[in-house]
Amino acid sequence: MRSGALVVLGCGLLAFSVSPPVKKLWPLPLPSACFHSSIIFHSIKPPTPEESHNAVLDLTKNYLLPPEIAAVNAGLALHAASPKLAAQHVHESGIEGCEDWVDWYGSIACNAEELRRLVEISLATPDSESQLKVKRLQTDHTPPPQPSLDVPRWTAIHYADPMAPEFSSLHGALLSLSLDVEYVLRWARPVVSTDGPYLSGFGVALDLKKMDYLAVDDRKRDSSTSRDDSSANESQEGDENDVLSCIFEAMSYIDTEMEENPTTNNPLSKEEIQGNIFPCSLLRPRFLPSAISSCLLKKSLTPVHILHTLSANFPRYAAPLARKIRVPGTVRDEVQDNWGKAMMGVNMVWINGRVLEDEVGISGLLRNFARERALIRSLVKLGLSRSQAIEFVVHPVHSGLLDPAPSKLKVKKGTTFGSEKRLNQEILHTDTENNAEAEALNEGQKRYDISPKWNDLLDGFFDSSDRLEGGGVILWRNDIQEDTVYAGWGTDLTQLLRVHPTQLFSPYLRLRVNIINVVLALDFSQPQFFALIANQVDSIIARGFPVRWGFVPVFTDDSDGHKMARIIYYVAQKFSRSEVASFFRSLSIAHTQQHLPALSWSIVHATFNTLGTVDNFADVTSGEVPSVEEALESARQWARRLGVSGENGEGFVNGRWYEVGDNFLRDLQSEATGQMQLLQELVYLKELTVASVPLISTFFYDLPTTLSRRNPYIFSKAPSSVHAPSSSTENLKIFDLGDLGKRTGWDPLTCAWVISDAEKTPVSIVVIANLDSAEGQALVQEAVTFISRKESQSRITFLHNPSTSLPGGNVSSFFAHVGSTSDFRELSPDVLKRALADLETQDATQVFVTEGIQLRSDPQAYTAFLTTSRLLAREAGLRPGEQAIIVNGRLIGPFSPKSEFLSEDFATLETYEMRKRVRRVAQAIEEVLPDGTELDAFAYANLVSVASSIIYADQQPDPSEAGLFDSVPRARTSSYRLLSGSYTKFEFGDRENALTHLVLLLDPLSEGAQKWTAILEKHEELFPEVYFELYLNPAQHSEIPLKRFYRYSIEPRLQYDKKGNEIPAQVTFNGLSADPIYTLGMDVPPSWLVRPREALYDLDNVQPSTLPPDGLHALFSLDYLVVEGHARETKSNSPPRGVQLQLTTSSSVANYTPSVVDDTQVVANLGYLQFKARPGTFKLAIREGGGREVYDIASVGSEGWNSPSVEDSGEELTVMSFEGLTLYPRLSRKPGMEKVDVLAGLQQHSGHSQTVVHDILSKVLSIFTSKSESTTEVAEMAPRQADINIFTVASGLLYERFASIMILSVLRNTNSTVKFWFIENFLSPSFLEFIPHMAQEYGFQYELVTYKWPSWLRAQKEKQRIIWAYKILFLDVLFPMDLNKVIFVDADQIVRADLQELVDLDLHGAPYGYTPMGDDNYEMEGFRFWKTGYWKDFLGDLPYHISALYVVDLVRFRQMAAGDILRGQYQMLSADPNSLANLDQDLPNNIQREVPIFSLHEDWLWCETWCGADRLHRAKTIDLCQNPLTKEPKLSRARRIPEWEEYDSEIAQFAGRLAAEGKIHSSVATARSDVLANVGLTQPAHNDDVEGTSGGEDLQRPHDEL
Repeated sequence: MRSGALVVLGCGLLAFSVSPPVKKLWPLPLPSACFHSSIIFHSIKPPTPEESHNAVLDLTKNYLLPPEIAAVNAGLALHAASPKLAAQHVHESGIEGCEDWVDWYGSIACNAEELRRLVEISLATPDSESQLKVKRLQTDHTPPPQPSLDVPRWTAIHYADPMAPEFSSLHGALLSLSLDVEYVLRWARPVVSTDGPYLSGFGVALDLKKMDYLAVDDRKRDSSTSRDDSSANESQEGDENDVLSCIFEAMSYIDTEMEENPTTNNPLSKEEIQGNIFPCSLLRPRFLPSAISSCLLKKSLTPVHILHTLSANFPRYAAPLARKIRVPGTVRDEVQDNWGKAMMGVNMVWINGRVLEDEVGISGLLRNFARERALIRSLVKLGLSRSQAIEFVVHPVHSGLLDPAPSKLKVKKGTTFGSEKRLNQEILHTDTENNAEAEALNEGQKRYDISPKWNDLLDGFFDSSDRLEGGGVILWRNDIQEDTVYAGWGTDLTQLLRVHPTQLFSPYLRLRVNIINVVLALDFSQPQFFALIANQVDSIIARGFPVRWGFVPVFTDDSDGHKMARIIYYVAQKFSRSEVASFFRSLSIAHTQQHLPALSWSIVHATFNTLGTVDNFADVTSGEVPSVEEALESARQWARRLGVSGENGEGFVNGRWYEVGDNFLRDLQSEATGQMQLLQELVYLKELTVASVPLISTFFYDLPTTLSRRNPYIFSKAPSSVHAPSSSTENLKIFDLGDLGKRTGWDPLTCAWVISDAEKTPVSIVVIANLDSAEGQALVQEAVTFISRKESQSRITFLHNPSTSLPGGNVSSFFAHVGSTSDFRELSPDVLKRALADLETQDATQVFVTEGIQLRSDPQAYTAFLTTSRLLAREAGLRPGEQAIIVNGRLIGPFSPKSEFLSEDFATLETYEMRKRVRRVAQAIEEVLPDGTELDAFAYANLVSVASSIIYADQQPDPSEAGLFDSVPRARTSSYRLLSGSYTKFEFGDRENALTHLVLLLDPLSEGAQKWTAILEKHEELFPEVYFELYLNPAQHSEIPLKRFYRYSIEPRLQYDKKGNEIPAQVTFNGLSADPIYTLGMDVPPSWLVRPREALYDLDNVQPSTLPPDGLHALFSLDYLVVEGHARETKSNSPPRGVQLQLTTSSSVANYTPSVVDDTQVVANLGYLQFKARPGTFKLAIREGGGREVYDIASVGSEGWNSPSVEDSGEELTVMSFEGLTLYPRLSRKPGMEKVDVLAGLQQHSGHSQTVVHDILSKVLSIFTSKSESTTEVAEMAPRQADINIFTVASGLLYERFASIMILSVLRNTNSTVKFWFIENFLSPSFLEFIPHMAQEYGFQYELVTYKWPSWLRAQKEKQRIIWAYKILFLDVLFPMDLNKVIFVDADQIVRADLQELVDLDLHGAPYGYTPMGDDNYEMEGFRFWKTGYWKDFLGDLPYHISALYVVDLVRFRQMAAGDILRGQYQMLSADPNSLANLDQDLPNNIQREVPIFSLHEDWLWCETWCGADRLHRAKTIDLCQNPLTKEPKLSRARRIPEWEEYDSEIAQFAGRLAAEGKIHSSVATARSDVLANVGLTQPAHNDDVEGTSGGEDLQRPHDEL
């Protein structure tokens, strides 16, 4: 029989009212497009929220397109603006009747006339510019800025109430003011009701605790009716369930055996699960029997509706799917064919070809769609249709092999001023007659057929040999091919095939070929490089690694490095390699022994003299040896060609550049392994043979993609540390040229370009320089020289970035006038050369006259040119006077004053960009345009350059989103089109006119599909102008894949009742089977911290048969948002582990005393930190203690990885999004603290900081209360920590009652003050309602703590394992930083001793103390898993400890970074699902050699299962351990403890009294323990067959707590 278990869930933002209040979420933030319109809100006066909603949307329809309107509606339904509105301060004008006003530097203007008067007075005041700068808030609204170099001198703050009569006039007056006045809008009144809105955008799961009911006769189940069927049939869900029930009832079984299984209650067999659970046939009506056509007539359901119903209610339909649906062979064939193209059962999502890596909720999806719409519209503006734009961005050339095809695009070359029309070869075919690199390209492709999968590996190689310099530059330390020490090695390249890929870079490879050539460019005036050569390099050589090492002394002229280079080249020329090595060892040892950080010339001189040279030291160092000077000149050329300075050490691994830093050897290993894997493949394919051996040493140098010249500005610098992905200014930065032009006024369509004679010029270069300076003019000359080369395929324009505001010189004025002559767009390099040459001697315009060109005289030309130039330079991040280049949107520079960028560098830049990006873009454009399309050369150049900038700028992370986990930008792809889709693909939407294509590859029986199908079901309203493709990718299962019912709360728009009031979002489960027991779980965004607020029944054990007719109603609240981040030191980028940080309140009120909101400790694991906060503005500070003595905060990091410093943006951060906030704080060490380790000197300081976690009574206050109220309360709620602090965790009503009994037993045995700490994630509303009264009655303190599971830490899915993980993984960060010691006591324990003894116990330096497992109940010997197999071998003489009771010295725990060690070991071991069977016990026992455990005396914990009865009388605590032998219920054992019944009765009577007085509402809380136990009677014991942590025998391993 099925019971109507109606579960209604709302998720309220701090909503505490039983009846859902109406939430008025307006006024809303104005869309930027609406800002300049004078919207007359007050004239509307809508009487209901629904009419308010409609009125605002009607006004915005003139500014928003359908996709944006849908996004606004969805955002309103999500209440997405609520946190931002809640984060704002409430302001009052202080003037009666003034509801809407403007603050003008302390003066209040309540109407437009008063505002104008105040502005006029200020403008007329001589010293008006001395006004203090107005502090801006992150919640401020401002109109879209106009391109301008001038910063507004004035700021008017409009505290707006759109419903006030004066709003419209004040708004209009502010918009009419000059650009010298900045308009800032803030809301003037509370905009959200105090109990918060009811939210959506979350999921709810009902997990089955057992699956036996699947064996029940599905015919009976289908024909039965639930108590709420009549209401359910009125809903869409009811309709769909009804149709599916009709279908299944009308269908016959596959065979007789399957028909008999339901009647005999046989569960689904493994064969049934593996073979038939696949819903495709239901989604394709042609596969269904004709007998069910009447079912389909009842309701027209789409495949997505059916798929969602099946997925969300899979346990209900699993049996009929397996036993009644026969999967056709054609479907199976297609599925298996797709398994060869995509991993079986994997879920993937592409949005316009971009892979969505992480799980994306509805908020993230809306944000991604907005980004994609902007991208496609920017391409449409270039002349592409929507479908062409999408085909362009997903074109396989962006991610695959560049395979130039014959061009079908006709480009008409226009007249270039000053030259004749000249045809050149197509862009996709280089000029092999005149281009040596193209010849090498063709030759290389003839020799080696290299797969495109190696493209990334082969990108950025340079010929780092000294062949071009004539040799003699590189000083080789060894030579594998020539040195006799390698005589025993072989030359057979097939040896590569006999070595495992992971061991290619190791002494196991004994190949006598210079296969890996490392060349180090070092400035030997730095002594650390002596040790590098003498110690590290020599050690690697001695160990037999297959690496040839060489080095080049690099230097600047007349420096110590210059002198050292002379000495080293001299020694190398006069002595053998072994003597050179000895020379370096002597220098290294002498400097190391004397601890000399700088070069000692006396040591160098003395070491040199020991060599017995012919020439004296002074002659060598002064340059008197000709052969040495020749070598130095060659070294200069080598260093210049490869762009190395050697200042910090640089190296090449077969031509790939790396910084020689702390991670160089790690980089070398990774790079060498990758290169040799390529060679391994080529040997296997016989591309490399015996004849290739002489070529191996220069193999990578001779590849067609390898460049001979390297300019460090062209090739983006790879980070040297995984913790610093964006810390270098040399990282790739690409701008969208269209967007850049919009923000600066620069237009590539109207500026003058110097264009080469090539037919196609897809490369557009913008040179930014101080055109009137010598350096700037030199850069211009080099650019013109480059563009004059006949093989050049570029065009160039010039912008002026002066260092001062002085009047322009000849060159900048010349370019200004050229640019203002709009009737020509292309200029010959020859004309420009002659004009620039004549600037100093005569009027350059005569050159144009000679060519028949009349320059227009425009007096404003220079001003306009300068303004545009400086705006663009500013947007590119350049300071005045700095030089840089922008090539198709990519920024090259800024250049340092001493650097140079020659014409050869321009050529290298063009070659690199063509191969890396431009050629791909050109090919994609040509292939998406229709055959026969004809463009003029200028239009073609604009199309390719701007499109290239758009698509590659899109691949770069947004600065505010850039951070620790950024990976190499992934090109968009259309690889999903390789999948077969005749039966498993479903399409919906308008493909041709869509702005976005969303493609999903889903396992229909996965948890991800449950959510995605709920979203897709409402796609028409949520996502207009989106085309969807859905590919089903089922997996093979050996057990039921989905053991939960699932609902996702998502609405396309707000819903209103008949009175026009908002209907709170809710989730409903109808028609659940009555017998099973379910566990309710919330699936919320990662930044949400939620907990149940109202529920009269146990949410861990939901049994529909025990519920009343109206079912179970539960309300969850969003208590906090997560503020997380990754801290790093400014110089080293290493995590400042051990630093304690705190969030404090912030206010602009004078004499405000901030209060601590939350505190945490930076952990070594990725420098991770986490706070919990409510919407608002806070300050980040270092907590008082060792961290504050060592560090200062350099940047709060609230604006991404490269956030501005505290000097520029302050120490404040604002939480104003439901997605929380990610910080990347930078900490700088104070002078003299460079080597101090905070953890080494960690001591507990006196005094106590206020923490985020307050008494439960404080938690019922809304985040939307006034700041003054919350501040006062925080100050009042600052308690001193108790003598005894006890940490426990309980889930489910029975264990919560156990916890209450445990609390009572603790209190009865101590006179000390006691405080209990509960993890609130797992507590029920009834316990949260009960515990404040118990605390008041029995005189103890308590706090609720929580910690969001970090995204980078491997998650657990099973609730019990999550609880175990919380017991051990986050001890260093779970509690306030001022808590010294905490004791964990299992909820089901009885305490008989004073726990003050544990508090005072000396742990002898260990961070925690546990009791060893009992060893004297000999009946259990066969169950002691720690005495056999893995644990026996691992532990040796160490005991295995039980986790039911332990004491933690938090000071010591944090000091030794024990939390970091535990999390690191957990991350490694949890990769194996069979390890850590008892997570909270296995983990600390597994690492007790690294994190020692102090073994408590056996009397501290006794349990009947493991301990002898003869010592029960000595037991200080008694634990109700599971007994795997008798499987006796815990309550039976509990009743044998004399005091247990007494405590249980006392708690039940106390709860009954509270209920009678109306102080608590949950009737369950008043029940006795035996009643509570019956609720979860079928809960399975933790009694799995598991292996040891790292393997071993199968053992019965009961967890010894729950």
